[in-house]
Amino acid sequence: MSHSSFPPSLQPPSFSTGKYTVNEVEERTGVAATTLRQWERRYGFPNPERSSAGYRLYSDRDIHQIQTMKGHISNGIPASRAAELVKELQIPLATPQPLPRLREELIRAFIDLDEAAADAVLAEAHTLYPVEAVMRDLLASTMIELGDLWHQGRITTTTEHLASSYVYGRLRSLFNLASTNQMGPVAIVACAPLDQHELGALMVAVALRRSGFRVYYLGANTPVDDLAEMAHTIRPACVLISASTAASVEELTIKRETLQDMPALAVYGGSAFNDRPELATTLGGLYLAPDIDRAMEQLLKSLSSQLGEGY
Repeated sequence: MSHSSFPPSLQPPSFSTGKYTVNEVEERTGVAATTLRQWERRYGFPNPERSSAGYRLYSDRDIHQIQTMKGHISNGIPASRAAELVKELQIPLATPQPLPRLREELIRAFIDLDEAAADAVLAEAHTLYPVEAVMRDLLASTMIELGDLWHQGRITTTTEHLASSYVYGRLRSLFNLASTNQMGPVAIVACAPLDQHELGALMVAVALRRSGFRVYYLGANTPVDDLAEMAHTIRPACVLISASTAASVEELTIKRETLQDMPALAVYGGSAFNDRPELATTLGGLYLAPDIDRAMEQLLKSLSSQLGEGY
């Protein structure tokens, strides 16, 4: 498939051009910046370009080498020998796979209970596509499709649970690897009471942190009173609440006055609000679109007067 066959937002990048910061490389490979600099100093790779400001910029070739080195070391090969193998490797300029094809491979890996294969799919996806595209068009869409297969009785509960655990683990890793901007605007992200579905909330938390926010991620089934108390304590720019069921929305409705009294913009999302966006208004807050890119655009626009230039 030629590159022109991809939608503009999913165009695979040039393989040898430096374009990723060290933080983005950490997110894609799980290798710390200090380790990358050690490898660069000791073994001569990766060999990043330098921006006009002197920052390292890594290419897809660099990321491929880093992932290969990491794989050799994980298999028990000494680092010095692993570096020799990496430098001997001639990396082919293979035709990149579109995300729908990678999603098929990831689903197959979960059905086969093969986490190593899932790791390989994710590594390739992160090499080719932005983090937001991987979250939206690979991880989230994979979980939706597996959920459909489970409801149809075509996969077992254990397969669905394995996939959920894996995907949530990956999203938490992306969240932890994203740089924390201690001077950035503060956001709290939580799931509504009774709500155990963290996928959308975690994706938003990752996107916020990558956008420069200082994010407090609280996870599933967060009591409204505790959430409001925290908001009054840290005075965030926004509080984002995800709800996937009518029962969770009912719990929020009961606490409407508490939510409206929070000293922050209240933002609502999740499948329960996707079905009835007007519910966010009745709670005195803003509804976010289900698509992560549009959701972030809406949020930043709503907060623009608070955040000033640069957001």
